[in-house]
Amino acid sequence: MMLCLEFAIPPLPQLVTVGHAVWSPGDRHFARTFGVYDLLLVKRGTLYMAEEGKEYAVGAGQLLVLEAGRPHDGYRACAEDTEIYWVHFIHEHKPGYIRRGEIPWSSLLAKGTVEDEEPSVQQRLYLPKFAPVDIEALEPVLQEMNEIHSRLSAENALRLQLLLAGLLAALQAECQRTGQPEPAARLARAAAAYLDVHWRQPFHLAGLAEELHFQADYITRCMKQHIGTTPLQYVLQRRLEEARKLLGGTVLDIAEIAERVGIQDPNYMTRLFSMRYGVTPGAYRRRLRMRDEAAADTEEI
Repeated sequence: MMLCLEFAIPPLPQLVTVGHAVWSPGDRHFARTFGVYDLLLVKRGTLYMAEEGKEYAVGAGQLLVLEAGRPHDGYRACAEDTEIYWVHFIHEHKPGYIRRGEIPWSSLLAKGTVEDEEPSVQQRLYLPKFAPVDIEALEPVLQEMNEIHSRLSAENALRLQLLLAGLLAALQAECQRTGQPEPAARLARAAAAYLDVHWRQPFHLAGLAEELHFQADYITRCMKQHIGTTPLQYVLQRRLEEARKLLGGTVLDIAEIAERVGIQDPNYMTRLFSMRYGVTPGAYRRRLRMRDEAAADTEEI
């Protein structure tokens, strides 16, 4: 079973550096004891690394997290072109170790109160120690991190740290993922896939139940558990996302947009939009126009 590193958060890990390289046959990692964590992701080839004598053959589509303060080295040279990404980060807490199946994903954490002066120490970040990952899914983030790092400035430094947080969140999902999703998770995904196609149509929970051959209450529980929303909430989110696109890309009025996204009452759409985005559709459109006008004025100058 996959071994995961368990970090206490906050604070979140902080990025030190990120890089990408292709190692040629005969290249071999040098020995060192490093004060940062070294996250290695291999896109092709095999990287042979040892940490305190434990050997890892990190092949294509795998990652390895080398831990701060533990000596590591390449115990064998690359036998072929080996393309890798690396991410160096620091964290003030030493990690613990936990098996993937023992992570208490559903445990409720203590919420903060108005009297608290520091965040709860019960929160945890989980990262796989050595595991297969979807490199193709992660590569756009890694490429953007490399691009920003190559032209790092006060303007984009925060963006780089946010990308690291997103990368770590994606890797934590690898700790949670199993080889074969449980039936409830498969049903939740099937429901979401159906709603992705039919979200413009009038929503009927009974119709979804008939399509998937499960009771409506059970489908709702599965989606809430594995996707975080009920079927109706999922549909409304899709409709509001489309409404936001239409507000920015068309001159349609609010009523026409509501009709296009499957909401018959424009006042209802306005209430939903305001609750989700914190601004009315009209104010959102005005904000976009002001932004575009300001950009145009800047170009003229």
